[in-house]
Order: sequence, then C-alpha cells, then structure tokens
Amino acid sequence: MSVTVVDQYSTHSGDVVTIKLVIPPAPDYARNIRGFIAWIDAENFRSITSRLAGHFHDVSDDRYFFAEIDGEIVGQMWYGWGRHDQPVANFGQVFVATRHRKKGIAERLFSAFSKHYFDNSPPIAAFCTTGTDWVVNIYRPAGFRTIVPNAPCGPLYCPKPGQPETFDEFADNFYRGHCTGRAQAIAGTMQYRHEIDCVLKFTLIRKGLLPDPFPSFQQAYFDHCDGKGDLVVFLSTQQRPLGWRFTPNDDSAPRGTMHPECKI
Repeated sequence: MSVTVVDQYSTHSGDVVTIKLVIPPAPDYARNIRGFIAWIDAENFRSITSRLAGHFHDVSDDRYFFAEIDGEIVGQMWYGWGRHDQPVANFGQVFVATRHRKKGIAERLFSAFSKHYFDNSPPIAAFCTTGTDWVVNIYRPAGFRTIVPNAPCGPLYCPKPGQPETFDEFADNFYRGHCTGRAQAIAGTMQYRHEIDCVLKFTLIRKGLLPDPFPSFQQAYFDHCDGKGDLVVFLSTQQRPLGWRFTPNDDSAPRGTMHPECKI
C-alpha cells in the first residue's frame, strides 16, 4: 500500500482537511471505507472495496483520493485504468459526507485528481459515466466536456494533450482499422473494463444503438467471479477491445455489447 499526503487545508469552520492519495492494494482502507459507502448500490460498493483490496491489481491500476478530518474519511474520489497499451481511465465515485459538504472538499479532491491525471498517469483520456449540471460545472474548467457537444450535462470526456477535442473524433480514432478483421475472444477480466463500460458505451450512445437497459460489463465480471456464467472479451488483432459477452449457467439469454462494425 502507498499513502501520500497531497494537500491539506483549514475550512471556514476550523476543520483541518487532509487529502491523501492511496494506491492499492490497501486492505485497511478497503475495510475502513465500508461504513462511509454503505448507502451506495451493490455493484459500486463491491467495485470500491475490491479495487482498494487489490483484487484487480494484476490487470488494473487504481488511484483513490481520500479527504480525512482527524483520521475519519469524509470524502473520496477515484480513477483507474487497465494495464495495457494506451489505456483510457474511468473517473468518478465522488462522495462527501453530508455534514462536511460546502467546505470545498469535492473541489480539493478534484484538484488532486486533475494534477495526478495530467502529470503522472498513462491514460490517453478520462471518462465520467454520469454528469449532472453541478458536476459538469465543477469539472469543465479542468478539461472535461460532455460527449454530446455543448450539452449542459451528461457523460463526460477529458482528453490528454494531443488527443481529439471531441468524443466523436476520439471514438473514430479509437476504433479506426480495428474492425476490419475477425475479433478474437479472450477470458474477461477487469483489464479492459473502462474501454468497454465507457468508450464503447458512449460510442453506442452517439450512434443511437445503446441497449435499454445497458448491460454493465463490471457487473457481468462480478457474476462470473460468483460462478454464474462465462465471460469473454472480443479483441481486435491489435488488442483493442470491441465488445463482450456473458453466457449465464442457467440457460437464460446471454448479455453483452459489441461495436456495430465488429466481426466475430
């Protein structure tokens, strides 16, 4: 486990807030965070605690930023990327304890993330799967923009320097030349989760092809880990993820998503 203090400040009420960067495996934080996030949905609860515990450390890099007051966790923010060439990052899971809101904690967490993302990390772009009006207003100055140009809210895209300004251009470049041959199936892991649950999902949104409801690759991976079925990821010959399929053991219908130009 690696823990680094990256910021510290005093609030208007006199609280001293310490911002820490935590790099998993961090089993102590995986245990201590449970009460703070007890209210969230089961998929995200499992994602946070499993990532902090280092369960996906062999295929995924994760960075957690925690705000603490007197040793108590009062805020968190996360981003992560797969261990492969030219990964993209998923950013989010931003929570601040109700009694400590309006103390600048979310803004300080985001500032710590932004510096780390632009200065120290390999992802070529970062994505946020949800973007309300207030989220967009906080993140836009750091380079995030909606995947739908000029939309007031919605999923967000933040390119690194040298990457396209718009998501549509990014997606065109991301998949160009990767759908010409037949895709190969490999065992599904968290290695390509962000490319699937972010880039592929947003591409299908922009093409008007998003299934309703949209199946979560991450949840399918957890179901696979629980012995409920088989999971495969479809890669281009250049190792670009193009889709996935989960086949349940109970003979119910398979679920998954695929780039519309992918051949299997």
